[in-house]
Amino acid sequence: MQLLNPGMLITLGLIPILILIHSLKPKPRQVEVTSLFLWQEALKERSRNWSFERFKRNLPLLLQILLVTLAALALANPAWLYSISKKGNLILVIDTSASMKTKTESGTRFDRAREKALDLIGQGDPDQKILIVEATLKPQIKSGFSADAKLAARVVNSLAPADVSADLEPAIYLALSFVDPSRQDLIYLITDGAGRDFTEVVKNHPKIRPVIVGGENDNIGITRFEFREEMGRNDKYEIMIEIKNFNSAPVECPVQLSIDNSEILNTSVSLQAREKQVLIVPYTGLITGVARAILDIDDDFSIDNRAFLSLNASKDIWVLLVSQGNPFLEKLLRAYPNFKVNSVKEIIPSSWGQQVRRHDIVIVDRTDFPETQKGNFILIDAYSPSIPLIRSGEISFPGNLSWNRENPLMADVDIGDLIIEEATRLLAGKNMRAVVESTRTGLIYTYESDGLRAVILGFDITRSDLPFKIAFPVMMSNIVNWLNPHKLEFSALQARAGKPFEIFLDPQTEVFYTQAPHEKWEEQQAVTNPFIYTRTNQVGIYSIYEKEKQRYFSVNLTDESESDINASSIEEKPVELAPPEEVPARQKLWAVFLMLCFAALFIEWFAWLRIA
Repeated sequence: MQLLNPGMLITLGLIPILILIHSLKPKPRQVEVTSLFLWQEALKERSRNWSFERFKRNLPLLLQILLVTLAALALANPAWLYSISKKGNLILVIDTSASMKTKTESGTRFDRAREKALDLIGQGDPDQKILIVEATLKPQIKSGFSADAKLAARVVNSLAPADVSADLEPAIYLALSFVDPSRQDLIYLITDGAGRDFTEVVKNHPKIRPVIVGGENDNIGITRFEFREEMGRNDKYEIMIEIKNFNSAPVECPVQLSIDNSEILNTSVSLQAREKQVLIVPYTGLITGVARAILDIDDDFSIDNRAFLSLNASKDIWVLLVSQGNPFLEKLLRAYPNFKVNSVKEIIPSSWGQQVRRHDIVIVDRTDFPETQKGNFILIDAYSPSIPLIRSGEISFPGNLSWNRENPLMADVDIGDLIIEEATRLLAGKNMRAVVESTRTGLIYTYESDGLRAVILGFDITRSDLPFKIAFPVMMSNIVNWLNPHKLEFSALQARAGKPFEIFLDPQTEVFYTQAPHEKWEEQQAVTNPFIYTRTNQVGIYSIYEKEKQRYFSVNLTDESESDINASSIEEKPVELAPPEEVPARQKLWAVFLMLCFAALFIEWFAWLRIA
């Protein structure tokens, strides 16, 4: 037994004080009386039991001494020292990244990882606690510490690898935060070792036991797939495919490239061991459809054999053309294969708002229209109360044109020699921005305000030579891109697997639908704009259905470190559970002495009553 607070034994100094108090009792004075002989006979009888009487007289003193002793021991905080077997917790960090889908002789690497995890759970003691951490793009705790081995096994069986990269370091540090330094806790990192190097982390923390399920496997993968516009050309593009051989031997790899159903490239490339090649494929035309790059080869890791690009966020762009007849506009719109044009000759005010909402772009040619709160408009000498632009007369042959070359509408556009037979004199109000002006009036304006965007041409294009200039289709393409920046831009819409993707919606959309590859349609509430879509754990083409219109975006792995399925350089340690450790323990006894103290106090009180 050990006293944790021995200084409190000073209270034993009360015992001499008690003895002194009891010794100060007054001594009785002897007086002889006539009946003294009777007392003498009684004292002779009493002397036979004098020891009991003496004990009886000193019992309160003895009990009080015992009471002080017990109280002093209780205050000294006594503890009983002994040894116990202390068992460590088991922490499993399981890799569920894309490389765990690599094929092996029996199933996949993840199948082997699951078997290893279940074996470790089965080897544990009944009272050993288990914690499971999933190592994916962001580490996740799948179960808290629990001694229920069946529950832990169910959690392991519920895990599945996704088409995402994984950085194992955050998962390791998350697991280390749960390690109790006083216990024999162990972390078992079950992985194939592909991805970022974490060798130093394992070396610096002896409680980590790597369990490697990888090995030598064949893989050739697409590590980059991009689409870009040629410098200074609006109709010429380049498609870049980067391919790497991750094997230690040369290979011949067939490569196919297509946009929708049109084959762009079908060739074969020779790759030396660990060699990387970049293919640049020129492409001319309007950007629309889905580009697919395919490596027609059977290797052990198929996820990076395909890559996708959505070359147009919207499969179809719906255009409403309000015109009495304009052959120049009609011919231009027919040149866009993904434009769906509805033409009307007049506006019906009662259905105008609904017509605007159902179309991506509304072109109004020489017709005034009712007040409108939302929409994207191209207005050709057309006006509305919604747009603060007022006609104040006509101007014949406005000359000396100037334009804002920094404005996106004027990119690669030269209209210095433009001839306009007649233009409208315009008075611009708030939020109007002049793009093209003459010395006498503004000719082209832009307007933006709370969901309403418009480009206004203050002249009749049929009474100008604009339709005959190269600048006309270029400027109209720029205008369409400005009105729909996320529906016709040349950059391919794609996301890295596991990363969120922003979906830009119509301001009036409340509900829309998304579909992941090989999955069912899922209803989404448009709570934000852009909507942050996070379920990008599969490689492929994702669909968006909004207001009877369908568009797409692509998700690719394109991670060289994850595709390097032979990258493991970690030394595997034996898979053994740590034996129980004998550690000292102590049981505090102050409560026991305090109870004995109360028992002595009760006995002393009872003895006092009997003596009295």
